[in-house]
Amino acid sequence: MTDFQGLIETDKLATLSVNGSGSLFWDGAANLYTSVWIWIPLALMAVYLILRNVSTNRLVLVLLLVVATVVCCDQLSSTVFKPLFQRLRPTRDPSILDLVDTVNGYRGGLYGFFSGHAANSFGLAVFFILMVKDLWFGLSVGLWATLNSLIRSYLGVHFVGDIIVGALAGSLIGCIMYLIYKMVTRNDRSTCGMHHDSQIIYTSSGFLRKDIYSFICILLGTYGVILITACVTQAAA
Repeated sequence: MTDFQGLIETDKLATLSVNGSGSLFWDGAANLYTSVWIWIPLALMAVYLILRNVSTNRLVLVLLLVVATVVCCDQLSSTVFKPLFQRLRPTRDPSILDLVDTVNGYRGGLYGFFSGHAANSFGLAVFFILMVKDLWFGLSVGLWATLNSLIRSYLGVHFVGDIIVGALAGSLIGCIMYLIYKMVTRNDRSTCGMHHDSQIIYTSSGFLRKDIYSFICILLGTYGVILITACVTQAAA
């Protein structure tokens, strides 16, 4: 019990160490990073990547597994773990809430264990990384998932422990969905993509590298928009 309490206290200290910065620039960037609309272009590019590179006989399966990944991560977090453990968010925990920095007064719901943002981010990231099989894509999407998760602690709405457990749960769900995909398509002799005659142009799973690099460019462009918008917001404040 003492060791568990020590772990809880360490988690609180770790959370406070990454929470807030007192900077309007970073507060604005973090707040924008977690908004939905800023990622619409990247989401559309992900859909395009699937439609263009997944063969017709596998397309419905892949889309269903993507939806299943999101639903499983979200429901496991919101309807199972949060009601079961009832761990207060940092912004709701009486022992540290006065020390927690918030952005625009956002405090989130009552319970935060584990983070649905982290679970969804890593669930989708792991599933797509295993599907695409490209080093630069994997690094880019992995970084996106990590930032998307840790920023929740920066905003004060999740403990670092919430993020770690959410990331592990999401990664496990992503792996399970990919294993389902492999089991269902084990007798299908075609690759995931429709073209696979050159490993320079295509990944081993048949994805066009130029489409992957377009995806990465949009991701980097979104980072740029976030930083520029944060700069403008800070200057106007």
